[in-house]
Amino acid sequence: MTITSDDLCKFTRAIWESTLGLEVQPTAGLTPAEERACTLIGKVQIIGTGQRTVCLECTEELAGKVARAMFGLDSQKPTSEEMRDAWAEITNVTAGNLKSLGCGRCQLSTPQVAEREKDLPETPESSVLARQAFVCQGEPFVVKLLEGQTLRRPGSDLEEIMEVRCNPI
Repeated sequence: MTITSDDLCKFTRAIWESTLGLEVQPTAGLTPAEERACTLIGKVQIIGTGQRTVCLECTEELAGKVARAMFGLDSQKPTSEEMRDAWAEITNVTAGNLKSLGCGRCQLSTPQVAEREKDLPETPESSVLARQAFVCQGEPFVVKLLEGQTLRRPGSDLEEIMEVRCNPI
């Protein structure tokens, strides 16, 4: 089954509202400056009949807002680890929901979070199957569905993959 930008919109809006209590608005795209500002990248592979990767990219400010909402931190400034943990979880929930769109039996990898300039895992060329930009509380983020192998990192242990059945959450 083909996953479209409309699917990304529907799932992302529902996930963010139900999980975080945050409203997101789809946008036509991001400016080059907004793209560069999205330095935190979460990835989860969906491995089944094909290999796909769900990728969420955001600003550090948005990762902080997500961590505060997820961990109930109110106005307290989240740590870098809390921001990465929260971003990994929202990426994982997104991948778990997207896998329900027709993969049969599939597996999800352990979420990986990296910073674009510092520790981004090596990423071979992948084709973008669907892409949608959003804004949440004034901060941009992007959700992408990629086709191909994109989570290789030297020394990474892909045996940590959990087998799951593809049922809607």
